[in-house]
Amino acid sequence: MDKLVLPDSAGLMAMGLKIGLIVPHDDMASITAEAVKPVAADNDIVCITEAVVARSQNRYVTCKEMALEVQEKLNLKPGSTLAVISPIASRNRFALIMKTLAMATRGGKVIVQMSIPFDEVGNQVVDEEFVTTRLRLKKTLQSLLDARGNTPMLNVLIREIVAALKLQEIGYHIIAIRKITGQGIADLTVRTPEGKLAVVEVTFADMERAANKAIEIKRDVPGAELAMAAAVNLEHKYLTLVDAKKYVEKGEGEAVKLDFSQQQDSYTETDAIFTNEMGDLVFSHPVTGVDYRELYLQMIQEGGAKGKVIFTNNPLKVYNLGYIDGVCIGAVHEREKLRELFHSFGAMVPVTTIREIGPEPWGLIGSNVSDYEEGVLKLLPEDANETAEDIKRKIYEETGKDVEILIFGDGAYKDPDTGIYELADPHPAVGVSSGLKNAGLRTGTKLKLLVDTLHRQGYSREEIIEYMEKRKGETAAESLGTTPRSATSIIATLADLVAGSADAGTPIVLVRGFNLSKE
Repeated sequence: MDKLVLPDSAGLMAMGLKIGLIVPHDDMASITAEAVKPVAADNDIVCITEAVVARSQNRYVTCKEMALEVQEKLNLKPGSTLAVISPIASRNRFALIMKTLAMATRGGKVIVQMSIPFDEVGNQVVDEEFVTTRLRLKKTLQSLLDARGNTPMLNVLIREIVAALKLQEIGYHIIAIRKITGQGIADLTVRTPEGKLAVVEVTFADMERAANKAIEIKRDVPGAELAMAAAVNLEHKYLTLVDAKKYVEKGEGEAVKLDFSQQQDSYTETDAIFTNEMGDLVFSHPVTGVDYRELYLQMIQEGGAKGKVIFTNNPLKVYNLGYIDGVCIGAVHEREKLRELFHSFGAMVPVTTIREIGPEPWGLIGSNVSDYEEGVLKLLPEDANETAEDIKRKIYEETGKDVEILIFGDGAYKDPDTGIYELADPHPAVGVSSGLKNAGLRTGTKLKLLVDTLHRQGYSREEIIEYMEKRKGETAAESLGTTPRSATSIIATLADLVAGSADAGTPIVLVRGFNLSKE
């Protein structure tokens, strides 16, 4: 391709450019200039993914190096306990960081607080229905326990909440609790781990009566496939569960005894879910299939430490699990708010963020796995703005074209199907050349709204065009404008979507026709 010629009708254009493999110490400025030389024009924006820029700069660190830095920064002694707050759920972005933090404790303990049901960029951590139902059950239970002193009959409701909590731990989905939700005709309406709709009658001791009642109720519940009975012993903290039909026919031989003595204290923690409540439940990410609780516990173990996970949106709950020697904020975008939360609470131990671990400017934020087995991480580029300026100068030397350079990371795009907002980098544009530093917000009047309004007022096509030409560049105070967005974030997101990932092989994206406003 010797020249890129667009028709007069063309508006904004973005095109991925293929280049050869980039390895450490490559001259990224010369490589980029050579790639765009046949097609570059004045005012183009040349976007380059941060991955190849950082690789050319040899921006790598090891888990061992970073673990030593964490030890020093947080003054961790051998056997220390470290709290990790709100890490994103990502094998590529955080697994080796978790291993690093575990190594820093030198045989100690790592307590991980994970946000629920999603992390800060939209990755599912725990099933949303499970979380919502469980926290509601806990709040209801706590209210009943608070009121029980004056109303002993509330034990009837308490036993049903406890039964629901315990059944949820072994994979049952709680659909309704008649006396609490006012729905259903059984004490509990549930779906079994096998997916069968079931009715459950709950009792203290009269299992036969509960079983017979469950069988009767099942006949009146459309779609019900199973009748069950549960006896709750609040004093000795166990639940006995039976298939009602089999119980009536064969007696207690079919009974399953479920102990909840280890979970009872957790049941009254109304804003947190502890590992001992999860049982054998697996919450695989709907897209990646990864259970991030298991992954992070595995990485902690590989780092030579013991791990605990608590699921809550209240990070201070980590203090419930014992003394903590240091805190590391794992969040990308909420890190400073979370740091302030710990300081305002009066944290007496060092608190750091992953931005402060590793080289400037971003530390471990935006890092990726480079070598999983050897424990090597690739960082974001060093001095990305100056690097962009160097590339801009080189392109001008080689082509005589005055272009702008943008080094991009994750785009600010939320997938409506998965709910993932995969912005694990600090910003979509991690570095820009001088002409983009003052790029403002992209604003304007909604063309579709203006055309619709004028057409309804009787304007002809020609009159609408003339009206728009006269007011070009104006935005009336009463008009409905487009949503203001950062121009560099839009361009970086566009580039990220065009460049693709994995083996797409187009780390350079040429953008033409983007009108920049200056602040």
